[in-house]
Amino acid sequence: MWRLILSMLATLVTGQKVSLYCFTCATPDTYEVGMIAGMAKLGLGMFECDGYDIISNVSADVLFKDYPEVAAKLKDHVHVIDMNLYVKKVKGPVGHDISSPATDPNSPLYQGKDATMEHLANTPVFKEVWSKIFKLGNFGKYDYTAKLDIDAVIVPARLSGMLGGRPDTAEYFQNAYHDMYGNFLHGPIELISKKGVYAFRDARHICFDKIDQMAFGEDFFAKQCWDMIQIHPVPTMEIRLLYDDYEWGLSAKHRCDALNPDPMVFKTQQYFGVYHPRKSMTTWLQCREQTGVPGIPSKAEMKAAIKLAGPGKPYDMKPLKKYEEIALVLQHHSVPVIFCAAGLLTMAFAVLVSKHRIRSNRAIMATAGLEAGHSMEDGLVAEIE
Repeated sequence: MWRLILSMLATLVTGQKVSLYCFTCATPDTYEVGMIAGMAKLGLGMFECDGYDIISNVSADVLFKDYPEVAAKLKDHVHVIDMNLYVKKVKGPVGHDISSPATDPNSPLYQGKDATMEHLANTPVFKEVWSKIFKLGNFGKYDYTAKLDIDAVIVPARLSGMLGGRPDTAEYFQNAYHDMYGNFLHGPIELISKKGVYAFRDARHICFDKIDQMAFGEDFFAKQCWDMIQIHPVPTMEIRLLYDDYEWGLSAKHRCDALNPDPMVFKTQQYFGVYHPRKSMTTWLQCREQTGVPGIPSKAEMKAAIKLAGPGKPYDMKPLKKYEEIALVLQHHSVPVIFCAAGLLTMAFAVLVSKHRIRSNRAIMATAGLEAGHSMEDGLVAEIE
């Protein structure tokens, strides 16, 4: 009950809630299908939006062939495009962000035929996805449209409250604070106003004619396009939209509660509208429960959804390294990194701490309470099992 009261108070503070239309693109015979089935069974995630659609290259009956009840429920919400949804990876452009030392353009990761800095060339797919969204026209019934990755945990009730009281204009929302390419629109959620979608629909030919569709991923393309046709970009600081491991690292794979991802930027704990990634129903539900937003199903219902969805897709959940734990403690207490050792040993240690200072602040400070997070997750799994 107290969570419901807090949610209502938050709505009063942030303004009247607005309506959200959510859509995603699902690839047949992948873990994505089970994830959607689990969410649909519980009515969570994109199914908490005011309107939703799923784009694929097969019908609902084929996409959800192993989930007949879900296929029947979503039959009118699955729309087909004639497109191969498996895309190749291409080498990404060289860039550098001081918050991510591993992205140094001089790194071997960028060099030669074995360079590993790649991205999915999925813009042609999403050209067809957006064309289908325009043709359906369902976005016109709602205030804002959100393109979602399936492994994103969206909290529509919170997000719609955040958007209350905004001007009725063509705008899209940046969701990253630092990016080595200057692309502050990351793909787990691409949020745009109704007038923004209409502007994109009417001027999309300009983007498709002038921007290389194979040069970047679809999120980079979307930002370039929306800037080119003068849809207003809302700065990241205005709306706490996305907490994502691509930007924030390990903590984003564990925490969906109130947190401060970067004490150099934020003065207080933050709540986000979307968390990413969660590639299994178990971790997805753990995140959704951690948000504290009303609508959490019973343990029995969650257990059934996890069983329905299957194992999901594994991803890296490694613990903190020892030097990161040390850096966290030092920075948390604002203790100067000064050691009375001799000569080169002192200099070497100072360089090590300096090298990881920014990365630790942004990706590690937010993991304060990570052990508690593990306990929360282990407890949820144990209770469900």
